[in-house]
Amino acid sequence: MHTNGAGQWRDMQVIAHGACRICVRDPGAPGHCLKYELPPAAGARDRRRRQLRHLLSSRLAWFGDNHRELRAWQRLRARLDDGLSLHVAECEGIVATPAGRALRCRMVADGNGDVAPSLLHCLTTPAAGASAAALCAAVDRFEAWLLAQRVPLSDLNPGNFVVVRRDGALALVCVDVKSVIAGKELIPVSHWSWTWMRRKIRRRAARLRDRIRASMEPYALAASPAPL
Repeated sequence: MHTNGAGQWRDMQVIAHGACRICVRDPGAPGHCLKYELPPAAGARDRRRRQLRHLLSSRLAWFGDNHRELRAWQRLRARLDDGLSLHVAECEGIVATPAGRALRCRMVADGNGDVAPSLLHCLTTPAAGASAAALCAAVDRFEAWLLAQRVPLSDLNPGNFVVVRRDGALALVCVDVKSVIAGKELIPVSHWSWTWMRRKIRRRAARLRDRIRASMEPYALAASPAPL
């Protein structure tokens, strides 16, 4: 998921909208959300590859993004048990709805019980206390958890995280763990070797910190007092 959403989709409140999926509040289960797969939009990156995957998943749902994410979460849950919920949004299963089949997940909430903002949203609409330093520190902690638990999550896109406050500090919760079992590599070397995956995670985390600093620098400068 890429952005905090707004508006309605099939009479459901949109939480986020990505390239190939949309996430909405579950009208039948408070505190939950539903992820629906969508055809790739015109002009989307890697549109041909996404079209082929969507066509395949429309016939064999097992190949779809929702089933891949559910399998990835189940694999992590079997190994990490309850400790996973602090770092990854919980997936409950594929459900049939009037709008089609969807992946039901527990919604990650902020301290007020509202939908937690995505990291990408924080980069464009900084909230109180969400400084570049605080967000980079949250990335540090999430990276350390990935490495300590040997979690092969390599897609560290800011749209794949929401930001919550925990124990007085900001923390990241991943809301899309598909890359645990399937990345974009033609030959998935990093999934065969933890040494390669560790390097990849460190590179992606460093890139994410650089993006946070670059995105938030204009806001920090605007908030700084003018020189005398």
